[in-house]
Amino acid sequence: MKPVAILVLISGVAISVIGCGGASAPGQNPSEFPAQPSAESGSGEGGAARPTISAQACEANGGSVVGDIGDGAIHRPEYRCVNGAKPTANIGAPEGGPIAIEGSVCCPR
Repeated sequence: MKPVAILVLISGVAISVIGCGGASAPGQNPSEFPAQPSAESGSGEGGAARPTISAQACEANGGSVVGDIGDGAIHRPEYRCVNGAKPTANIGAPEGGPIAIEGSVCCPR
């Protein structure tokens, strides 16, 4: 085989491996994470079973806003606040305001 042909073959293999991304580390594959229900999903599971209120309403009623750390824990039915209580509501974004990507819940104090 000619050196140019070998170089083209090696380059093609390298591009194929890089393009496929190779193996991902555990927890890096989005399909490994559970679906995160939203308040609008109406599935009746996890966070969807709770009403949605504003962060200000949560705090005005004596609650505290707890954000998700990115693992979807607050959306699971078994999630409990630091004091062991179930969250009372999901936190909705204020109209025209910023939207929390991971979501937040209202925990009783």
